[in-house]
Amino acid sequence: MPLFRRGSPLQQLVDDAYSAWDAQDWPVAAVALERLVDAARAHDASREDLAGWSFDLALTHKFLRDWPAARRHGLLAAELAADGPGEPAWWNLGIAATALHDWPTARRAWAAYGVDIAPGDGPIEGDYGTTPVRIQTADGQEVVWCRRLDPARAVIHSVPLPGSGRRWGETVLHDGVPNGERVTGGRTYPVFDEIELWAPSEVPVSSVELRLTGDDDLVALQDLGSAEGIEVEAWSTVVPLCAACSEGRVDHDRPHNHAPDESGGSRCRVGVAASEEATERLLRRWVEGDPPRRGAGTPEVVA
Repeated sequence: MPLFRRGSPLQQLVDDAYSAWDAQDWPVAAVALERLVDAARAHDASREDLAGWSFDLALTHKFLRDWPAARRHGLLAAELAADGPGEPAWWNLGIAATALHDWPTARRAWAAYGVDIAPGDGPIEGDYGTTPVRIQTADGQEVVWCRRLDPARAVIHSVPLPGSGRRWGETVLHDGVPNGERVTGGRTYPVFDEIELWAPSEVPVSSVELRLTGDDDLVALQDLGSAEGIEVEAWSTVVPLCAACSEGRVDHDRPHNHAPDESGGSRCRVGVAASEEATERLLRRWVEGDPPRRGAGTPEVVA
């Protein structure tokens, strides 16, 4: 029986699966695609067709965050995929395996895709550079800067905005398809979307209003923090963006401008990623360095 003869059971399964897919009804699409894959194997469908449907089935379970199913169907999709590096099925398998902390499968997937992974059996703790990631927050979305540990995980190393409910030091699982760009230091970085929080951070975030005279005072605070392993983010320089701008090209190569206060100085709100005691100690040292120029309000823990 031809696989795609009008009215054939297989064609009906294709129609059912991709009708649900187009509607983004992922639970229904997952069931329909699994039926399609099972029927296609029984009817000796072509390797190419079976690979494509298996890939979509694994992707549907990724959308559902059903990682065991995404890994199971991802293995079939990867094994059916064309030989050679750069095959997306291996990348999606790597994401699913990483979500499950299945390091042997993750390492196999990244290597098959063509990523250079250091030898080992356990978690991948590499240095894959800096990247911006769009994270999900309590009040929407925010793009933060992260350090990539492997192709699918990154540690947040900027301080998310107050109200976000997110923390510096969290490890996020992120997608591999860029969705926007950021430009800084003359270099363009792709923005990746967070899939889910992979590991929380135990480091609280405090919001503090500073009185300062110029940017050099802010730099002095950030330098003091850096020496103690404390991240200080100038929140008042962060400009909220609409979705269209966020997912487009944003150039960060601009000077920081602080609103002047009545005393002729400036005020700046910062986020500090540290314990309450460490935050207070850092601010005290900073103010004591130049009291006429500097002042700090009471820190408020916001995350």
